[in-house]
Amino acid sequence: MSLTLLPAPDISPTPRVLLTDPAGLFATLAALHLPRGFYVICGSAALYIRGLRARLGDLDVLATGPAWDIVTTLGAPCPALSGHGLVIHHPRAAIEFVDRWTPGWPTERLIATADLIDGLPFMRLGDVLAWKQAARRPKDLPDIAAVDRLRRTWTGPHPATLARRWAA
Repeated sequence: MSLTLLPAPDISPTPRVLLTDPAGLFATLAALHLPRGFYVICGSAALYIRGLRARLGDLDVLATGPAWDIVTTLGAPCPALSGHGLVIHHPRAAIEFVDRWTPGWPTERLIATADLIDGLPFMRLGDVLAWKQAARRPKDLPDIAAVDRLRRTWTGPHPATLARRWAA
């Protein structure tokens, strides 16, 4: 019996991610090696990665603890435009890091319940929908409609729609 040694796997300093976007934002984020359990990708990126949005403008990343410590090496935190918490802008990529999400959204819960997709944590689809429905900005309306279409695909028509059909 002889043993054959297999070649060592390619272990590069930057984790490989299968997720792609034209600007390389997911790869840039992965290269920071943020510790799992201390950050979550929020907002529209969670729709883009699920095929519910055609374009990705930027990444909004909620980071705490050791992940936030790493992020502070990219720049000094400043007050968020929302007036809620602190923000750091990545110096070379369209990635915005915040230390908390909007009021009423517990940071720890958003991170703990994240969906892991290709090694990156994304805000749960139901949370994205609820957040966008609450904000209801004009730019959120197409995203809300996209999630509603997906929900109808999974579950069929909304009960209110069925009730109207049966009443006719």
